[in-house]
Amino acid sequence: MIKEALSLISESQHLHYSQELCTQITDSDLYRSATTILVYASLPTEISLDPLIKHALENDKIVCVPTVDWDKKTMHPVQIRSLDKDLQIGRYGLRSPTSQCNPVPDAQITLALIPGLGFDPSGRRLGRGAGFYDRWIENRRRFAEPLTLVGVCFDEQIIERVPTDPHDQTLDLVQTPTTQYERSHR
Repeated sequence: MIKEALSLISESQHLHYSQELCTQITDSDLYRSATTILVYASLPTEISLDPLIKHALENDKIVCVPTVDWDKKTMHPVQIRSLDKDLQIGRYGLRSPTSQCNPVPDAQITLALIPGLGFDPSGRRLGRGAGFYDRWIENRRRFAEPLTLVGVCFDEQIIERVPTDPHDQTLDLVQTPTTQYERSHR
């Protein structure tokens, strides 16, 4: 159902929605106060954070993307300074950081923008099945430093309820091009 809805988004809509979402985030106090941000290099079916990445780099924020160890099933943030120079096409056709990118300690990340296949208004996330983000979030939450986790997606990716397992990590917010869903911490 979600994949079908995503396939109906035209290229021009994709660009427009991506820009709208990035503007929603860059206009927020959450973004303004963040010093080190974890983002992702989008797949063709994911909302693109490229406008936000460019804005963050121009405004002297530390911008990180995950580097993945496929054998150990882990991911670690590395700093990028340029979308063009620091990303290359890697495994599975994913844009991945080059080996010249320097690692950034997990505890330094104050804002993480998390992709997924689907989200619900309570911050539950349907990933792509490998668990990389859930393991990273669980590890990062062990540090005392503040962290805000924001799921980012098209409106078409919001569903009523994402089924979860005990290892699944819940996010603080979900941002679409039109709406922000804030998890209640009851």
